[in-house]
Order: sequence, then C-alpha cells, then structure tokens
Amino acid sequence: MTWVWRERTQGPNHDLLDAYSEDGGYPVTNGREISSIKAVLYYFQNMSTKPRRYPMKQSLLFLSIIVSVGSLFAREPAWVFNNGPDAKLISLGQGQLYYEVGLTKLIPTGTDLTLTVPLDADDAFPADERPFFAVRYKYKTAIAQAGLFFTTDTLTDLSDRSYCSFSVVGDNTWRNAIVDMRKFDHKNWTGTITSFRFDPTNPSDTDSTYQVSRLGFFPSAAEAQRFLDAAVDAPDYSEPTHFIAPLERVLVPGGCLSDGFDRADFMLQTTTIDHPSETTVVRFRPQDGMGDESVVPVCQTNRRGFTHFVAKKPGKYRLVNADVPLDDIAGLAAKTQLAIQFVVARCLLDEVEGRKFRPRDPLSDSDWNDALESLSEYDIHLKTEAQPATRAEAAVVLKTAIQTALGTAIESPYTNEYLTRDRIRIGAWVSPRQEAIGEDFIETYSSGGFDWIIAHDALAGSGHREMLLKDCDRYGVELILGDGAYKDPAVATAEYFDHPCFAGTYVTDEPGTDQYDRLAEICNTYYKETGGKLPYINLLPMYANAAQLKYGASAAAIEYYDSDPELYKKYCDAFCEKFDAPYICTDIYPLNWVEGKRVTYKDYCESINIIATSAREHDKDFWCCIQTFAWVPSKRTPTESEFRWQSYCMLSFGCKGLLCWTYAGYKPEYPSLITVDGKRTNAWYDAATVFKEIRQLSDAFVRYKNIGALAHHGMDDTPYLKFSNPVRTFPTIQQIQCDDPLLIGCFAKDDGSTTAFTIVNMSELEAIKTAHVKLKIAGSTVVAWPRGQRAILLPDADGFYHLTLPSGEGVFVEVE
Repeated sequence: MTWVWRERTQGPNHDLLDAYSEDGGYPVTNGREISSIKAVLYYFQNMSTKPRRYPMKQSLLFLSIIVSVGSLFAREPAWVFNNGPDAKLISLGQGQLYYEVGLTKLIPTGTDLTLTVPLDADDAFPADERPFFAVRYKYKTAIAQAGLFFTTDTLTDLSDRSYCSFSVVGDNTWRNAIVDMRKFDHKNWTGTITSFRFDPTNPSDTDSTYQVSRLGFFPSAAEAQRFLDAAVDAPDYSEPTHFIAPLERVLVPGGCLSDGFDRADFMLQTTTIDHPSETTVVRFRPQDGMGDESVVPVCQTNRRGFTHFVAKKPGKYRLVNADVPLDDIAGLAAKTQLAIQFVVARCLLDEVEGRKFRPRDPLSDSDWNDALESLSEYDIHLKTEAQPATRAEAAVVLKTAIQTALGTAIESPYTNEYLTRDRIRIGAWVSPRQEAIGEDFIETYSSGGFDWIIAHDALAGSGHREMLLKDCDRYGVELILGDGAYKDPAVATAEYFDHPCFAGTYVTDEPGTDQYDRLAEICNTYYKETGGKLPYINLLPMYANAAQLKYGASAAAIEYYDSDPELYKKYCDAFCEKFDAPYICTDIYPLNWVEGKRVTYKDYCESINIIATSAREHDKDFWCCIQTFAWVPSKRTPTESEFRWQSYCMLSFGCKGLLCWTYAGYKPEYPSLITVDGKRTNAWYDAATVFKEIRQLSDAFVRYKNIGALAHHGMDDTPYLKFSNPVRTFPTIQQIQCDDPLLIGCFAKDDGSTTAFTIVNMSELEAIKTAHVKLKIAGSTVVAWPRGQRAILLPDADGFYHLTLPSGEGVFVEVE
C-alpha cells in the first residue's frame, strides 16, 4: 500500500490517504475517518526492526517517506464536518454554526448564508485535476438552488464570472450532489484554484436550516461518490449539543440524549415573558410527571428576552419572573444588587427572613456548600475557589460562575452611551480572510486608532462572534455587525444586544433610488425596534452614473463618468428624507496614478460638498470611506501625508466619520492596512499615525457645527478644489495671505459665541509643496491643533497668525 501524507499548515490535521489505498483514499476506523498522520505513525511504529540483508535500501526507503512527508504541505481539498475534524475550520457569513450530537448545523441570520474554509497558498490545486465538486447535505428549506464561487490564479475576485449554481432538495433528508465544474457556461474552471465559497442555498432565509456533512473537489465522479459514501452522519450522543431557536439557546450536556429524543422536550414552551430581568428563571418539570417543578439554576434571560439555559432531562421548561423584594440591598453597588437578585431567584442563596438578605453577614459553610452542590450538577465546580466572606460576595461569585458557563458574561470598562457618543468616528469596513483573524485582531485594530468597525464574513460569523463582541467591549470599539440581523431585528439582535459595543447592523452597500423605499422600510423598522441602533448603508459616490444612482452599483462597473452634481444631490436628499437614522455615508477615492504621476480626482471637493450639504440641510452626520489602498493599478496606497490630507479635506466639510475600505487586503498582490494573512503593512502605521491625531482633536471638533467651506487661490491646475455654493463670508477670517491653494472649512457653535475653521494645503500632492499661510483673525484667543496637539497661537507685530502646512497638511483652529 502506498501512503502519502500532506500536512495542513494551520488547523487540525485531517489528511487523506492517496487513491492507491484500497478504500479509494479515505481510511476508516470504527466507522470514522482517521488522519493520515496517525496512519503514517502507525506504519512507522509497526515497521519491523529486525536486521535486513539490505539495511541501506531500507534506510533510503524510510528517508524517502520522511522527505515526502516533510516536503508536501498541501492538504487534499476535502473537508469532513460531521463526526470529523474540520467543522471548526468553517467560517460562515450571515449565519451561526452549531453542533448537535456531533453533527454540523448552519442557521442563517440573513439572506446570504455563505460557507468558507481556509485554502492556503500551499493548498491551491490545478482545476483540471479536480473538476468534480461533491457535497453531502441535509436541508430543511423551500429554496431549491445552491451555489459555488471560486477564485483562480487569474480570476482573483469572487464574482458572477465564477458562479456555479446547481439544484438541491430541501426535504430534511441526507442527499448527495456531485457537480462537474467544467460544464458551466463561463468556462472559468481553469488554471489553479486558490479559494472558494459555498452558498448552501442562494439565497438563504431565516426559516431554513442546513446541515453539511462533508464537501470537496475530486479527479472523478467515482472518487467523489466514494468520498460521499464514506460519510458517517449518525449522531454522537456523547457530545454536548446546542439547540437553537429564536430567543433561546439550550445546552444539553453529553450523554443526556438518546435515539428517538424530541428536541422540543429540551426547549422552552414559550420564549415570551414580560419585563425580562435578572430574576427571570427557567423552571422545569420532568417528563414522567414524577417530582415537583424546580428552578434550573444555570439559566439567564437578558433584558431583550433571550434565554440561555442548560437542559439535562426531557420535560417541560418554562420562563417565570421570580422577583423577591429585598429591603436591605438598596445601598449596595448596582452590580452587587443585581447579583443578589440573580442568585435568590435561582434558589442558590435564600433570603434570611421576610424581605431581607443580610448582604454583609458572614457566609455560612452550609449555604456555600449547598450552592456548590447545585452548580456541580451542571459541571460548574467552585470548590477550588476561596469561600467568599459575606453573602453579598458569594452572590457575585455565583452569578459570575453561571454567566461564564453559559457564555453570557459581559465585561467592559465602557458603557454603550460612551461608545456611541458624539465624536469623529474612526472606522473601517473589515472583511478579512479566516487566516487573518488572530486572538489579538481587535487589540491590533484598536491600537491603530480605530474605534468603530463594520464586521463582515468570517469576522462576523459564529466562529468569531463571541471573541469579536468580547474584544470590542474590552477595547472600546463600536460594532456594526454584518450578520443579516436587520430582517427581524428585535429577535435577531437579542442575544448580543446587551453588549456595550453593539451599535447596529450592516444592511447593504451602494443602493440606487429604486431600492430606497424597500430599504427605508427595513431600516426605519430596525431603528425603531432596536431603540436607535444603526442600520448601516453606504451610498454611491458622485462619480457613479445615472443608471447606478437609480438601480444601484451593480448596474455597471463604477468608473469616473462625467458626474452630474444635481442628480447626485437628489440621490442624497432622497436618502436623508426617507431614512430615519441620523447619518449619511458614502465612499470617495481620489488618489490616482496617471502616466506614473500622482493625480487627484478632478471633482474631489465637489463630490464631498454635495453629500455634506445634504447632510447639513437634513441635520444628519456625514461619514465617508476614504481611500485606503490600491486595489487596481490606477489607484495608489496613501502615504501618511495622503491619509492626513484626505482626513482634513473631509473634516473641512463637517465629516464626523472617517472609514477605511478596506482594513484587510483580499488579494496577496493588493494588501491594504493588513495583508490577507493578517500582517500589518506600512500603510497601517501611516494611517494609525493620522487617526490617533484626529482622535485627539475630536472632542474639540464636535463642539462646533459645520456651515460649509470656501476655497482660496483655486486655479485651473487644481480642479479638485472647485465646488459649488462655497461660504461667501466668514467674519472670523479677516484676511488670508498665501500664494498656494487652500481649503477652509467653516464652523460655529449654535449660540455663535465661538467659531472654528480647518485649513488644508491643497497643492497637488505630486508637487510635495509646503504652504506658508498668514491669517488675520477676529478673536482674542486662537487655539490650533497641529497633528492633534493643542497649541495657543500668538499673532506677529502686524496682527497676523502664521501657519506652515507641509504637503497634505491640515489643521483645526478654534477662535474665541
């Protein structure tokens, strides 16, 4: 028998024997696949060690095996999820990943459920060698079409150019599908396959459930069939199971289920209860009717009505408000009061006498041991913990232990009110590959000056969502989650709603006005039902054409068309009038290469001015995605001065949200602030320098309202500085002396007591020219914020204030 081991460079080893093995390449033991590392070790361990007549030949054979093992780092492009090692490699978009009795289950949270697994560079494979895609699935859905996207060494984006659709049956039965990738009309299954995305159905819906046993790519239909036939889809009752339904998540420990179990016997009879709180508990009555109803101590229902609990036996589970008034806890810290109410409701510590808890009394051994015994039945063991001194301290310890076991503990030095405060938001659209997401992902993101994130795909999927919420809470990053929860917001956001970082849900990108009415209904409902959480939509830029402004970005590829400011103003006004959320956002990317020279988009300031004017007229915040990297050869990755220049241009028109598209590169050849594998680039450090400066002046900046902008010394060679309806008079600035082009943003407080302005060097960046500015200012105190540092300016003998602005420089100035 010939065996070849191909080791995966990350993730668990799950490798297949070569097709020379008798079972067609898929070793099985006790009905389950084994990794080839174990097989190789077994082979080596059982090799005869007796002397041979040809020791050199045996040594060379052994060495050749070792060389083969060490030199082949690619894995076979086949993944086993059910009762296999690869389920944890799954990354879902707009879906949650669960494990039920050893089987993989996908629950959509939106209309675009996607499944990806890492495919490293070493794992890429020739398309012509593996033209057959195989998947084993069990769906409960009315949708009859699945889809597969892929990239190659020449087709580097997931797009319709690689889309392959095929039929599926959603009758809740295990079925196989084998697809010949060569038969699709696009004929793009060529070259080297570098990644793929599987859409279990296209689209998806939140009423469907999906199970995927295994999938992969194979040389022939026969080998694909052998792979599918080897599936083991029987439940493994020794594994813990999560049952998921709207507004509840139930953990059933391993060994509590058996053949013929009814899922409903382990779930709440109803999830509806008025005024959910710390004193809302789950009560349980055994299925056989033997025994009294009792409280399930390991349970929690949050203020949005989402319940986590542990169910060990079949029976009737119901929600009850078990509030016990206590008269002697009012003077305690709020956290301690809640902990006492929590444990009393769960009968872990009882009231001492009528309406009293006696929180400062010493904790008795018997009370502590009784509580420990109750929790130990649910595999929560606190015997190694030091016994708390008082009853109040015990309540805090017990509540924390239960929340930790359920995964519901929320710890943050920040409140939601702080995280959503008025400020200049520094954010990014973040859709990294799986391999870019490490344990320090948000810590690194925050250290770059970012305090706001729009999380998509792998980062927003169930595999990373808990980490994402926890770390955003910890590092003070406001979170917009791209999980499709806008469809049923009150229910879909309930599980994580209490996290201070949670700020809203991503809805869509670059719609047209034909979509506005439908989207406005979705967004306005979301905004109302979530009490002001943001339904995030990003609009088209001004250089979109008329068809796109009507039908959306997909109407044509965005290029620099002859813009129509009046049409674009109507596009922005319509959004502001139809949508209740207090912002409007777009993206504008001005930094180009033309014949080897740096050239700025000619309508840059006007494109900012139009949407900023609409925001100002409708009392909405203006946000904008700035250029972050070169995704095509005609674009350039900004330098530090170019990040600063874009930022101050935006601030000059009152922008209060600077976003990067995109934080993570999605092609190796076009890295952004981080590479496809998560490494920081030079641009990360350049952007971080600027964003930290902006954050330092944010509190001062937001005290003022933008009233427009004006241009100084604009010329034919600076067309990007021209814009309509500039501010005609700004009495704060009495005189400007400067030979170079400048952009000046004008600001005032509501009561007119103080004013402020930004001033930006608008010389073409290619020229790398410093501007020397002299200003006569009407005011007694002038405070500038050069590079985020507060500095009081003093006039010269002639009453002029001096500013020196290197290429790309801007500064914010306050005047009293």
